[in-house]
Amino acid sequence: MRFQSILLALSAVAPEAAAQADPAEAVGEAAPRGAIAYPASFFANARPSTALDMITRLPGFSLDQGDEARGFAGTAGNVLINGERPTTKSENLEDLLRRISASSVERIDLIRGGAAGIDMQGRTVMANVVIKRTVQVEKVVNLDTYAYPDGFLGPILELQGSRRDGVNELEGSMKATRDRTDQTYDGGVRLRRDGAGVATAKDAMKGYDLIKNYLARGAAQRAAFAGKARVNGKIEYFSYDRDVTARRVFPAPALEETGETFENWTGEFGARYDRALGPRTDLQLVLLQNLGHKEYGSTARLPGASSDYAEISKTGETILRAEGRQRRSDTLTFETSVEGAYNVLDGSARYAENGAAVPLPAAQVKVEELRGEASGKAIWRVLPKLSVEAGARLEVSKISQSGDTDQSKSFFYPKPRMLTTWSPTAADQLRLRLEREVGQLDFGDFVSSAGTETGTVDTGNPDLEPDRSWVAEAAWERRFWSAGALILTWRHAQITDVVDLLPINGADAPGNIGDGRSDEYVVNLTVPTAKLRVSGGQLRLRATWRQSSVVDPVTGRDRRISGQIPLECSLRFTRDQPGGRWGWGVGAQCPIEERYYRINEVRTFTSGAYFDSFVEWKPRPDFRVRAELSNLSSRERGRTRQLFAGSRASGQVVQSEERALPFEPYLFLRIRKSFG
Repeated sequence: MRFQSILLALSAVAPEAAAQADPAEAVGEAAPRGAIAYPASFFANARPSTALDMITRLPGFSLDQGDEARGFAGTAGNVLINGERPTTKSENLEDLLRRISASSVERIDLIRGGAAGIDMQGRTVMANVVIKRTVQVEKVVNLDTYAYPDGFLGPILELQGSRRDGVNELEGSMKATRDRTDQTYDGGVRLRRDGAGVATAKDAMKGYDLIKNYLARGAAQRAAFAGKARVNGKIEYFSYDRDVTARRVFPAPALEETGETFENWTGEFGARYDRALGPRTDLQLVLLQNLGHKEYGSTARLPGASSDYAEISKTGETILRAEGRQRRSDTLTFETSVEGAYNVLDGSARYAENGAAVPLPAAQVKVEELRGEASGKAIWRVLPKLSVEAGARLEVSKISQSGDTDQSKSFFYPKPRMLTTWSPTAADQLRLRLEREVGQLDFGDFVSSAGTETGTVDTGNPDLEPDRSWVAEAAWERRFWSAGALILTWRHAQITDVVDLLPINGADAPGNIGDGRSDEYVVNLTVPTAKLRVSGGQLRLRATWRQSSVVDPVTGRDRRISGQIPLECSLRFTRDQPGGRWGWGVGAQCPIEERYYRINEVRTFTSGAYFDSFVEWKPRPDFRVRAELSNLSSRERGRTRQLFAGSRASGQVVQSEERALPFEPYLFLRIRKSFG
């Protein structure tokens, strides 16, 4: 059967197939109204080891790790645990879900458009992992390693333990990693040309890098003060070292050496208290504290020239949040919250050329932010097939700078939101969203920085303001064949004060370059292949097209917003063999391109198509071996620089540079053993 035939079949799916779209109805699972419950039995044929294995097989769902912005509201990923967001910002959802054993999961609820008692975190689709209330004790050893063609091994050792008994939980883990990235390569080429396209220099490039990562974390939850209290903590160390050599092969021998070092210490403490104030009213209090210390340095040694750059920054974030939820009826829920936060970055930078210090504007800056936010919303199921969520967040903040720049600014932004969900049939759902979104400023943009490898300087901009957008979104979803889903999404944004690079005092600086727009089109397709006579298989396709437009501050002409990727797509097929002891899969990702616009330069970054495959052996529920062969196409990463006379407004290219860096295939081996 051809792929086009499959799509045609979706629009004409038989009524009996549509009736199977909600697995919860077939097994009698208790899920929130408006959600689809996938019980543990739905995933049984795959013999999953962790909650992450289950999430990756959830029809029509793509894991989103969340936003790294400051604050707690609006930064969460799209997965909840027992209806609650994890009280952490420094830990990604993948790691968190990997620590929850599949045997502990009662079911996963797929919540589309909202449901009573569920905080959607501003999203239209969420997955809620429901943990069993029975006693669960587990100790797990994960031993992983990356193996590269030159014999280098990147081992990862993780030890974890947990005990769950209803509301009481105790868990902890330690992890150590030593690995490399795709910045290690041999056989790279850099070619420079003049404005007429004539080659002026050619270099053979070789790079080597090494990362080290060590972390320890723990969490405890207990019934306390007529509710439940949870505390969690984490400390992490991360380092990165990279060295690159470029040997001139044309026109005359020469040597260039560049390098980078990076060290980062971070710590996090979180606390949460939940209590039912009545049969229909809940209260949640959250405290979150993050601290960080980062040191970065880069060097360049060129024929007859050298440059050195160093940066040190200390960061901190303190968040206090209170949230209340009242279920007035089975069809109406009110939620309200108030949040306060203090953020700080104390950064300093220094730059030298040929041993002589080069003054940088805004080289020593302390940035502090006091921010408060109040929000309220109502979720109303108007009809059995129609629900509306409406509300608003009111944000007020003050950002102060001291050091080389002394000034402060205050901001106030209302952020209304409305989401309408209509389910005309058991298989179809239409979601419409209108929302005002406000971006967050990167404190690093207030401090100047330099790139020794490219010889460019970015100056800090104390007058930077966040971009604001009116976002309209429409999504149509169709469930089919019990475990299949097709989701089409269109998202449009009208942006005020786009943040991009602009010229300030003759140097590039992050700034507001004017108003713009952006459109995004997303196709998400999950096809169970049993109907195609391939048992145990699942085909997943995701493709995102993006278009944007903003007036360039240098040329005065329309262009794409810097850093936007026009096309991202992935195709993956997995199959669990009968009996569930073996599984395998293959995947592919499209080539990608990113482009950035500077005063006198355009930089384009490219990555080639990416292919991978895996095979998994699961002889027992407590033991698993997985082997992944990745980057089968030896994906090449490229960078092109076009340098213009004076500025890009001249249209005259005086030099171009093309760099192509190969990265060879590699093997990843994982052994997981759990002890009950």
